Amino acid sequence: MRDIILQPYFLYIAVPLVTVALGVFLKIVTRNDQHTAFKKDDLAVGLNISITALIMFITYSVRLAHQLKSQNPQALAQSADRLVMVPWVLLAFLVGIWCVSTLVRKVGWKSDSELRVFWGIIVPDIFGIVSLIFVVNWIGR
Repeated sequence: MRDIILQPYFLYIAVPLVTVALGVFLKIVTRNDQHTAFKKDDLAVGLNISITALIMFITYSVRLAHQLKSQNPQALAQSADRLVMVPWVLLAFLVGIWCVSTLVRKVGWKSDSELRVFWGIIVPDIFGIVSLIFVVNWIGR
């Protein structure tokens, strides 16, 4: 089991797919029973995934900052280099989330209650999956 979890295909394929599947599942099961069980808009979980990735990144960065206090000089230099990048990565996350949400708001809606497949669902989902993969890689280094 441990060998499977350590494989790159698990990290790059299974983790994002399971995350998306859980997001879709939660949208479906929390809907009022009087409404349809599944709508294509349920697949629009990308921004939620990117927010989750951002929270994971912030949590890891705080832990990294706390570890700086107790490390040897060589490890301290490596951790400090990564910590210097944190504000830039946070800025990129915030700008990315803002841009994707604006894109969805401006061109992602077909009508008042229905998202377009590409601009409203696929683009945000790709952004969310890429964000999650980035953070998992950042933490795994």
